[in-house]
Formats: sequence, C-alpha cells, structure tokens
Amino acid sequence: MARHNFSAKVKRQARERSGGFCEAVGEVYGLPAGKRCNAPLAGKRVEIDHYPIPATDEGSDTLENAVACCTDCHGFKTRTYDVPMQAKGKRVATRHMGISQPGTLPGARIKYSRARGVFYDRLTGQIVEPTE
Repeated sequence: MARHNFSAKVKRQARERSGGFCEAVGEVYGLPAGKRCNAPLAGKRVEIDHYPIPATDEGSDTLENAVACCTDCHGFKTRTYDVPMQAKGKRVATRHMGISQPGTLPGARIKYSRARGVFYDRLTGQIVEPTE
C-alpha cells in the first residue's frame, strides 16, 4: 500500500492552525472522549498525523486530515491504533486471497484459551497438557 505524505505547505499550515499546541483529541490519542491534549509544540516536537483518514488511503494528504500533535499523542495512536489496524488489514487481505496462516501448534488443533488459562483440543474440546 502506498503512503500519501503531506506536502511541506500542508505541514506548515497545520502547524500554524494549531497555534503551537497539540491538536490531538479523544480516545484514539489516549485522552478522554472529546478532550484535547493542548501540550505545547516546542521546536521540533511537532508531528503531523493522518486522522481520520489513514495515510494509506487516497485523499489523506489534505489539511483537513492533518493533525499537529505532540510525540506522546502520536506515539500512543501509532502503537494502539495504526499498527493493529494495518496488521488486521493484512490478515484480512491474506485470508481474502485464500492464503491461510499456519497454525502455531501441531496441526493447529491445539489452542490456548486466555480466558480459561489452558490449552485445549479444538476438535474434542478437552484440556491438554502443552508439549515442549
């Protein structure tokens, strides 16, 4: 997937629009819903983020999609939102092409249940001891 980067003009306009303060708003940036960060964007600490349209989508390189944010907010969104969504997109595309992922355990019959804290056999439903 091609990434659509912001032009220098758009980056400059986003920074001017921010007034020198982080524009990150809401849960996607690790803040309470509707709350803005407002951290000062001193020196090179400003990062221009693509939101709400991801950088891989057409039309994501506009000023309306540019968020001037601090490194903390941008890092949180990247770790908890962007990277997992990209991974899911790859998994869905791979599955759509008919390519299956190999099982992590022999025959992919044995699965670990986090909820139950045990390994179990998918066919029989019985709890099994893991082999090393």
